[in-house]
Amino acid sequence: MFHTPIDTRFGVPSSFDCLFALGAKPLQFPADMDLCREQVPGAVDCDGLRFAAQAGESPSRNAFRPAFATGDWRVLSSFCIARRLPPDYRVLIPGRPDRTLRFVVEGTLWQESAASTRAIASQPKLLQPGAILGEEALFSDGPCELDVRTLEDSLILELPLQRQKELTASCPEIAFELLRAAGAAIAARGRTSEGRAELAMP
Repeated sequence: MFHTPIDTRFGVPSSFDCLFALGAKPLQFPADMDLCREQVPGAVDCDGLRFAAQAGESPSRNAFRPAFATGDWRVLSSFCIARRLPPDYRVLIPGRPDRTLRFVVEGTLWQESAASTRAIASQPKLLQPGAILGEEALFSDGPCELDVRTLEDSLILELPLQRQKELTASCPEIAFELLRAAGAAIAARGRTSEGRAELAMP
């Protein structure tokens, strides 16, 4: 003999019916949930697009220019953390591990390396809006060899290692293009250094 559920026999609506009666939405499947990006302020989106415009206008061969559409920049920006830094703030310290990728949106940073006396490739340089910092850390987990400070009030976007992993899991195509563009910036810097070395040879 079949029994009718108690809530039906007594006219008591089920919890599922109550959920929709209150206008609530069903919970998303875990793979569709992105708690990290939901907590990022919307202003970060504008900062990412500003960075993209500045990188596109930069005359530097080392400017970061991935093949991103506007929507791709919005997605990448949603994983980043915006940080306003005061003048003379030490962003990177030699010898400390740092796997964070940074994008310069405003201000100017001064970068020099502990190996600057041994390699032309490590000459000090200015990092201006449109430049990236820490791209080598995308391919290596070794300690940082750079000493980087802000010269003025600056705004940067940071993509820590954990959010890099989240980006790769959620948007593999954007993550792949990020790696490709970072590698292209490293290669361009290497070609520039080789040219300087050839000019310096007797």
